Amino acid sequence: MKASAMDVEYERISLMTLYEVAVAAPVDQTLTYGHPADRKDAIPVGSCVLVPLGRRRVTGYVLEASPLKRVQKTDFTVKPILDVFAPAPFFPPFLIPLYRWISSYYHHPLGEVIKTALPLAPSAKSGYRINVLDIETLKLYEVSPEKYYFTTLPWFQQLLQFQEVPPAQIAKIRQDKAQNKQLQILIKSGAVELVPELIASQVKAKKETVYVLAPTFFKNTGLETTDPLSILQPEDEHRLAQILKPSEKKALTLFLDKYLNTGSKPVARKVLLSLYPNCSKALSSLCVEGILSKHDQRVYRDPFGNTITTTAQPLELTAEQKKVLQEITPSIAAGEFQPFLLFGVTGCGKTEVYLRAAEAALQQGKTALVLVPEIALASQLEAQFYTRFGDQLALFHSGLSQGERLDQWQRVRDGSAKVVLGARSAVFAPMDKLGVVIVDEEHEPAYKQEDGPRYHGRDVAVMRAKLTSCPVILGSATPSVTSYSNTIKEKYKLLTITKRVQEKPLPTVAVVDLSTKKRSRRDLFFSDTLIREIGNTLDNKQQALLFVNRRGFSSTMLCRDCGHVLQCRHCQVSLTYHRSKGRLLCHYCGFTMPSQIICPGCRSQNVAGVGIGAERIEEEAKQLFPAARVARLDSDVAVKRKKYLEILQSVRNKEIDILVGTQMIAKGLHFPNITLVGVIWADAGFTIPDYKAGERTFSLLSQVTGRAGRGDQPGKVIIQTNQPSHYAIRFAQDHNYEALYEQEITTRSPMGFPPFSRMINIKFNGTDETKVEKAARKTAAFIHEDCKQHHIDLLGPSPSPVGKIKDKFRWQLLLKSASARTLHAVCTRILDERRSLCLSNVRMVVDVDPENMM
Repeated sequence: MKASAMDVEYERISLMTLYEVAVAAPVDQTLTYGHPADRKDAIPVGSCVLVPLGRRRVTGYVLEASPLKRVQKTDFTVKPILDVFAPAPFFPPFLIPLYRWISSYYHHPLGEVIKTALPLAPSAKSGYRINVLDIETLKLYEVSPEKYYFTTLPWFQQLLQFQEVPPAQIAKIRQDKAQNKQLQILIKSGAVELVPELIASQVKAKKETVYVLAPTFFKNTGLETTDPLSILQPEDEHRLAQILKPSEKKALTLFLDKYLNTGSKPVARKVLLSLYPNCSKALSSLCVEGILSKHDQRVYRDPFGNTITTTAQPLELTAEQKKVLQEITPSIAAGEFQPFLLFGVTGCGKTEVYLRAAEAALQQGKTALVLVPEIALASQLEAQFYTRFGDQLALFHSGLSQGERLDQWQRVRDGSAKVVLGARSAVFAPMDKLGVVIVDEEHEPAYKQEDGPRYHGRDVAVMRAKLTSCPVILGSATPSVTSYSNTIKEKYKLLTITKRVQEKPLPTVAVVDLSTKKRSRRDLFFSDTLIREIGNTLDNKQQALLFVNRRGFSSTMLCRDCGHVLQCRHCQVSLTYHRSKGRLLCHYCGFTMPSQIICPGCRSQNVAGVGIGAERIEEEAKQLFPAARVARLDSDVAVKRKKYLEILQSVRNKEIDILVGTQMIAKGLHFPNITLVGVIWADAGFTIPDYKAGERTFSLLSQVTGRAGRGDQPGKVIIQTNQPSHYAIRFAQDHNYEALYEQEITTRSPMGFPPFSRMINIKFNGTDETKVEKAARKTAAFIHEDCKQHHIDLLGPSPSPVGKIKDKFRWQLLLKSASARTLHAVCTRILDERRSLCLSNVRMVVDVDPENMM
């Protein structure tokens, strides 16, 4: 029998194709797999697949397909791919070089990098489910000697009631020694069994039922008519008069009315049901008669909601804005890589420069990517970008549901969205023909990912622009010292805007010395100067913003008798008192406990909160100004994006007189009626053991200072501090970034801190502190000679400043060198010997270019 052409092609593909696959597992290299036994066409690069890995089955990502080379029997066995999750590739092949660079530079497995970049990609992994074998035996454990322990386990109660436990919960049970021991008791008794199964995870596209006209039934007409049924062919009118019931005629009339008014677009079933709730049967009949045709159509969830209000485009740019754009737009047109550092004072119109640059890219038939450091800034820029780009805009940030995020990904993937605005992870958006990359507030540490692959969103954005051959704009009123240094070295091109829009003056800044200035209300954190200025602001019908860089009511709970500070039982940090919740909360792990407690040190009940937080300042503001409308905006209040936008809208509508908040209100806000900014305590950043403490304090003060005086009235800022002579505060008072930069360079140069070096932090954590310390010391000894030979500074090993988080002890080892290549080579040596250096249950993590030293 002669084989068909399809069979021959299948034979060729299955015998001649190998696939390079990165697996979503901690495996340092990519793996090779063969073609699936039951698939007749080749698997496209960019597909998500299921592959065998040892005894498990895991998700993999196809990076390359290549012809099979001659392999000797003594080499290895190539296992086939088990399944393909979707018919089409999920990510575009042109992103693969970026994934490879991130994996190499940040020393993280490539498959896990891609998993981070594609959080909504279809996936699967091996897991377990609990199968109840004997419910009566299971019930015996309710009354057994172990009753107290078993009945307090939530999953045991789940088993009794529903005879099942979710696979994700089973994974947590098996990781906990005590709970896993109890599970093994049930297994050995024959009450239950543990059954392997594949756990699939896939966010599905949203679809809706729509109706269209049968292709040959009606005339193709675009004429307006008061009677939709008049578009029928004459012979059809007679036929319909015979076959249509009144309900069917009504349903058809409503359909045609919508169909014609929307340019012959499909009409959604839910729209027709809203107009005629009882039309279901009539619609079915119309489909049977061949008048209408029913289909399922994908719909995109609207991530914008009803929050967008249009903003007017400025008629004329400032001279400095024009000059900046004259530098940027030729690079967009030429399609060349050029990093720009846009250094512009607060209120100078950097956002308008971003908008014009994105427009220039779209005019060239290209796309634009805009990154902001956090969801708060993304929400603030939505209106401006949506006004300018409408449906061409896509959003990427954590405030969207999984379905909305998938929809945005697909809109970008198919080319219908040409401008992406989003937080750090938006750097992985599947944009083709990228024309410009924009990174707003480039100095923000929030761009650094602190788990998984510890990539820096700004640096990845620069690399993506380089790989794509397009310009990248890094914008800030307070550039990072490293980025500004790159302009001195001519790696970046410096663009400056020194004046605000309409040449409005920068606010005047007054510093109040809390250590010497007497206060009439010593029970409050408000100086007399700040109280007076808030009163004047309210009398003038203007708004005030009060900044405090801590959440909660009191930052520390202290025993007045013995001095004991209440700490989280899982972390070596003090608990914060949240009066609104009546709880003590750990901001690292989320552990909570009641606020009414006895001191564990001396059993005293004299435990009180000390220190400040946004809740306390809100309460004190209400106490001082009872007639004022006071609101608070921090992550405790703005749990949902909707609530955050509601508060911003109230400020915009002048329904709030005093806004109290944390870093969430320090950046990006543009409210012309805010004329006063009060910084309650400027010294919080100085207490952090970090060489960037001064830079970050200056940046934060400059950013929050920039919220004042953006309207017709001049602004005023009051900074309360115990260290008025600190250079960060003095330079922030004078709006003098250049002086701050020179001071930081002078301070860092002798110690060799960035930008004079590169750093890699090797972190160790585990539940046994002795093993963690031993791993850190063993690693330090292993690379001691290498560091000495290649002039690498080895700092540590030592406990991390926060020595324990979530019941895991933490040590670290800091490597510092002027040569990035040498530094990465030593890091690779460490990772190659990781298993011998770390004892069981000790985890080693590599953090390249660390932002957080805690």
